[in-house]
Amino acid sequence: MKSLLPLASTLIAASVLSACIINVDSHSVRTGRYVSAETLRQIEPGRTQDYVLALIGDPSSKSQLENGIEIWKWTYSETRRREGRLIFVFSGDESQRVDGATYVEFQDRVVKKSWQD
Repeated sequence: MKSLLPLASTLIAASVLSACIINVDSHSVRTGRYVSAETLRQIEPGRTQDYVLALIGDPSSKSQLENGIEIWKWTYSETRRREGRLIFVFSGDESQRVDGATYVEFQDRVVKKSWQD
């Protein structure tokens, strides 16, 4: 009878722990104008400002420089949140924020170059 006690204890512990619910949830929320790498590749030198506006919309800001150079900037922020719960044992929450921007440089209303940071 004594030799069955450790086995019974193990089986009871396993059944109790298996009844605990494990829940993991992760999601992302973006604000601003995110420009994908695929979209950025379509903004080739020689394209017009009208083309860029039609492709990705109005920029967050515009900077006028010398010699007919203008830089447009699109900014975005992405917050990734991950939550996990193991009922009766552990609960965790992790949040990460990423900020980024896309830039297009025009000279005389024509794309000269584009990049992201």
